[in-house]
Amino acid sequence: MKLKEIAGYLRERNKLSLRNVRTGQEIWHIFVSRVSMVLAVIFLLLILFILALTTVAYTPVLDLIPGYPGSRSREALIANIMKLDSLSAEVGRWESYHADFAKILDGQVPTTETDTLHRQGLRGGISQRIALDSVLRRQMTEEGSPYRLSDRDGTRSRGGQTTFEMLPPVKGIVSQTFSPQNGVYGIEIAPTPNQVVLAVLDGTVILNSWNPDTGNIVAIQHGGNMVSVYKQVAKVMKSTGEHIRAGEPVAVTGQTTDSKIPHITFELWYNGTAMDPENYIVF
Repeated sequence: MKLKEIAGYLRERNKLSLRNVRTGQEIWHIFVSRVSMVLAVIFLLLILFILALTTVAYTPVLDLIPGYPGSRSREALIANIMKLDSLSAEVGRWESYHADFAKILDGQVPTTETDTLHRQGLRGGISQRIALDSVLRRQMTEEGSPYRLSDRDGTRSRGGQTTFEMLPPVKGIVSQTFSPQNGVYGIEIAPTPNQVVLAVLDGTVILNSWNPDTGNIVAIQHGGNMVSVYKQVAKVMKSTGEHIRAGEPVAVTGQTTDSKIPHITFELWYNGTAMDPENYIVF
């Protein structure tokens, strides 16, 4: 009985009119119930909410409110996050650089992610022979050539000086083959620790440098526009400008650290073009 009374009370019609104060004449009227008034208020609030949400989402009205994070604040926040990410990457590179530098001061050879992959047995593809490779091969095999590598007495004469045949720089396993199409311009050799690195031919040291990626680097200029490069050695024994003979020590390999075998990278360049050292030296 009470529910029927409540329902009737809510649905009871009431007249809402508009009258002239002076004459008392009714100008406009409408019949409403309490239920319809509640629904009308809810509908009006819903409309206002949609309008406010649309205004906030598609207009820069929030930028006018002091201290409120509007679109400009969000753009500034995104820019700051990007700068922070760049700074974090830069800090990471500096930390890696200082770690490698500390290893060098301790007599170790710094390693990179590429070096680790090479030690795990990743090998480059087979490279195509180039024209200069054939020219160099012919000069080193023709009879009477000053660059011939195999003479009857085991030596050859160049400019009045007797030099040895091209020797392997170290004894070890070739862990990375020559692959210039993949950015590998030499071969990577895994020698025994603390092994002496030898000059492959007579020549003059033209470079004695270091960088975080390849460690210590030694380059030797030989006759016939040939240059041999020895990278990632632990200690250099020769200075720039010093003349060196084939088989003479130029550097020393590193020590085994953290179960990692030391290695060196050996490159052979002829007339400014990288050659495959395995075509001329037996490792």
